[in-house]
Amino acid sequence: MQNRFIRNLFASFCLLSASAVAAQEPPLCDTCYTEEEAREDLTTLYDRLQREHVDLFARRSEAEYAAHVQTLLERIDGPVERADFHLMLHAVMAFGNVGHAKTEAAMADVFAHVGAGGTIIPLSITYRDDVMLTDNWVGEGDALPPGSQITALGGLSVPEFEDRAKQIISADSARLLRSQIELGLQAWLYLVFGPVDSLQVDYVTPDGRSGVQQVEATGLNEMYAMQAERALPRPDRRPSARIHRDLGHGIYYLQPGHFFASEAERGEDGEAYAIEPFRAFVEEAFASLAASGASDLVIDLRDNSGGDASFSDLIIARLVNEPYRYASHYEVRAGANTKAAWADWEGDPESMAGRIAAALALAEEGERVVIDLPETQPILENAFRGRVWVLVNQHSYSNAAVVAALMQDLDIATIMGEETSDVPTTYGAVESFTLPHSGASIVYPKAYMVRPSGDRSTRGVVPDFVIAPNGIGSAEDVMLETALVQIRSSR
Repeated sequence: MQNRFIRNLFASFCLLSASAVAAQEPPLCDTCYTEEEAREDLTTLYDRLQREHVDLFARRSEAEYAAHVQTLLERIDGPVERADFHLMLHAVMAFGNVGHAKTEAAMADVFAHVGAGGTIIPLSITYRDDVMLTDNWVGEGDALPPGSQITALGGLSVPEFEDRAKQIISADSARLLRSQIELGLQAWLYLVFGPVDSLQVDYVTPDGRSGVQQVEATGLNEMYAMQAERALPRPDRRPSARIHRDLGHGIYYLQPGHFFASEAERGEDGEAYAIEPFRAFVEEAFASLAASGASDLVIDLRDNSGGDASFSDLIIARLVNEPYRYASHYEVRAGANTKAAWADWEGDPESMAGRIAAALALAEEGERVVIDLPETQPILENAFRGRVWVLVNQHSYSNAAVVAALMQDLDIATIMGEETSDVPTTYGAVESFTLPHSGASIVYPKAYMVRPSGDRSTRGVVPDFVIAPNGIGSAEDVMLETALVQIRSSR
């Protein structure tokens, strides 16, 4: 039933096939939600989003959203397969075109399928703007060489596939949509086409030859083994690592890693806000930077998933001469769930979190309140007053994109690399709730924040100096090397 449902999933550019959730005599099944459960969860989801999301109708009108949800409700006529219903939840969340409003319910079904020995299409890709390219070999032989442009998947052109994937992927922009497709293509192929035995891929090789390849499905371990056997050279980078080192020639390199505590740093309590190890790393890095006498600092935020501003402020505060604010505008929605989540917050009342907690406590339920953000004061110890260069790419997400925009707007750094797919003026600072019957976790943004410049456009961070991403199959970190050449030549 699931296979039939997913194959019909986008048959007429709509998310659900009525035939997959309805039958003349709906059977009872162990893998179904009842009609009442499905209806209640869907109704609860839409109701709570309206009360908790900072602005559910930012990019869709209330009338559009209500009609979309009603269409889904009308297609529930009897028990619904759990996997099918989870896709309905994705349909509700993705409709708003906000990346931080999402659920992973259907993705969990993919993991369960693979964990039980199910197969997936072992296709690995990367994007160059709107062009989808293979970034590894698939199977044996010379077909589909790395760097080939994919023109169709399963009989759908790439734009058609993206349009259909968009209906279940929450994304603010086409660039963010493609970034998520790139990171999880095997799962999205499964959710669009179902558990197929093979998938036709139309492509054009790097030297211009057209081809068609039937890619056979494999298990996850088989896919990893196949990729390892024919692994392409890649730069030796681990973006989560915290690294600082003197590169010589007056240039110092800092890769802070993600702006939250790593698993090792969290200790026995598992506290994600365990900031002291990161503070110690930053203090050590800037002491070493000061001792090096370097005139240029490169901060590498490529492939950084973001995190909390209290972490990133420890770096930015050592680069500024004047106090600064994290955003030019910051407002939160005081939904019941959000108010409850912050009710027991304890900490510095003058910090950003402290002011949010105080505003939520005083606000009426459902009210949107503007937060008077505190100024972050410069940190004078081992402050750096040389030139700062920030490397970003399309996978610099969330707070990493915000940090790059902040330094760009404060005019304390030159941004280099490629435009981020995530946007610095954003709906974020997420909270979550769960639905009563499916137990699906729903993530929603409680806050709307505008970058310091006041630019409210839905656009990623645009570099001051554009550098193309590393070539497919190259072990050299071309982006970093190009940045270093530019830094040295600009002295």
